[in-house]
Amino acid sequence: MRRRALTLAAALLVLAALPASACAHAQLESTSPQRGALVAKEPSAISFTFDEPVSGTDGAVRVFDTKGNRVDDGAAYHPGSVGKTFAVHLKTGLPKGTYTATYRVVSADTHIVTGGFVFSIGARSAGAGSTVGQLLAGQKTGRVTSWGFAVTRGVQYGAIGIGAGLLAFLLAVWLPALRRLGGGTEEWEQAASAFVARLRIALLIAAGFGLASALLGIGLQAAESAGVPLWKITGSVISDVLGTRFGTIWAAGAVAWVVLGAAALTVLAPRSARAPVLQSASLGADGALLAPRAGATRLLPLLIPAAALIFLPALAGHASIQHPVWLFLPANVIHVSAMCLWLGGLTALLTCLPAATRRLQGADRTRLLAGGLARFSPIALGCVVALTATGVIQALIQINAFNELWNTPYGRAVLVKIGLILGLIGLGALNRRRSVPRLRQLADEGATPGAAGLLLRRTLRAEVAAIAVVLTVTGALAGYAPAKTTATGPVQVTSTVGPAQLSLDVDPAQVGANDIHIYLLDPKSGAQYSKVKELTVTATLPAKGIGPLDLQVQDTGPGHWTIPAAILGAPGTWTLDLIARVSDFDQYERKVTVHIR
Repeated sequence: MRRRALTLAAALLVLAALPASACAHAQLESTSPQRGALVAKEPSAISFTFDEPVSGTDGAVRVFDTKGNRVDDGAAYHPGSVGKTFAVHLKTGLPKGTYTATYRVVSADTHIVTGGFVFSIGARSAGAGSTVGQLLAGQKTGRVTSWGFAVTRGVQYGAIGIGAGLLAFLLAVWLPALRRLGGGTEEWEQAASAFVARLRIALLIAAGFGLASALLGIGLQAAESAGVPLWKITGSVISDVLGTRFGTIWAAGAVAWVVLGAAALTVLAPRSARAPVLQSASLGADGALLAPRAGATRLLPLLIPAAALIFLPALAGHASIQHPVWLFLPANVIHVSAMCLWLGGLTALLTCLPAATRRLQGADRTRLLAGGLARFSPIALGCVVALTATGVIQALIQINAFNELWNTPYGRAVLVKIGLILGLIGLGALNRRRSVPRLRQLADEGATPGAAGLLLRRTLRAEVAAIAVVLTVTGALAGYAPAKTTATGPVQVTSTVGPAQLSLDVDPAQVGANDIHIYLLDPKSGAQYSKVKELTVTATLPAKGIGPLDLQVQDTGPGHWTIPAAILGAPGTWTLDLIARVSDFDQYERKVTVHIR
């Protein structure tokens, strides 16, 4: 029952960190032609310009007629090699009428950005066409892909933690402990051989999962970029993704995993049934112990790809592009390194060290277990300090206000991660206070580990399980836009008011003066909705009992209203109540929510 309860709690924590959708980072700045425009002749291209460089597949920009047929040439491009602008050429000889342009691009932090607008050539169509939302709905990959991507990232991070962490444990814990405790006997030689043989298996398993998740991650990113299921991606889409920062880094990660696996097969290959090659780096021919530095030299073919993999999360995620990079990037690398030391150490204590202790008799078994745990315990404590410090730094970079912790998907995932890490710290403290002293006492007495060893094994398993959930949440975090980018302006809201399509922009969506633009369009023709005789807007902040406040609306053209310098004087989720009066007796009302930082 306890196991089931823990499993359910872990699942609920993960679900709390996974919202229905994640906001994107890049913001649309302009379009050509302008949305709702009526142009005299067919434009040479349709383009979208963003506030940062974006990438995408050939179908990143699409144009449809009122029947839902594509009228673009299918080859999206960057005009003049300007990364902030994505465009597509139209087919020649298009008839007069209304058209809808959509975009699905990838922002610099690998998030998917979607949207679109309506324009007309020569004259507006009389018939109804599909809306931007309806056309984009056919390009969605679904929640299964999003969740699968989070799990895939978690598997990749876990493989990095185990692969790099096992090698760190070998150099920082195993070799020094063996040099101090080993007696050069055949029994100790067998223990060394068993440890390295188990280490080799664990590294190969980590390399296998790392390679598989790297390739799957590239495929899932391709599916997200193209807006198709994973099984429908094509070679050209994969090629497009490999040209992006994410694709390049994860492809390099796949190569690193191949190198690491090949090195594990050769460097750690047994010379005989009981003597792995690495044993010669630990024990001399006469049984004398060598310095750990000898093992480090022999392990270089393993250490180089493992060290490179530690940089993968930072280079492929927010840390390499979000300011200040000089602080964010090293903080993330240190954070990942600490995770590797912790997870790799726990894996070694659960799998590799028991394989060695089984080759020893009672007293030596306890000595080796106590010695290894005593060496790992201060390392784990250092990992806690590093994880906490770098976690705080990254949170301060990504989150600007406390309310963003519960008002944004990124913030909620951070809260879940904090709770899990606090649980991990508790389990580590239990080991440090009870298991380590007890095992030392048993080693001095020449007794077997007994109940102390059983308690240690149970707490280590619990720590590994908790870290597995942490890695899944971290995988979700990597897919979310930072809280500061989802909670700040400009905020764009798309909805409806009666029969009209509503587009509302709030800039900069911060406490104080905000410029609000309201656009109403006819969803059938794409023309400005001109039937509104009067538009009134009130603002309310229910959480703090503010409002309703009457906002001064200015009619600035057909289907376009502005509220200049609207004062929204407190942070939180504001409700804007729009009332569009179309006659003396009829009006339409719509409430929309806007988060103000």
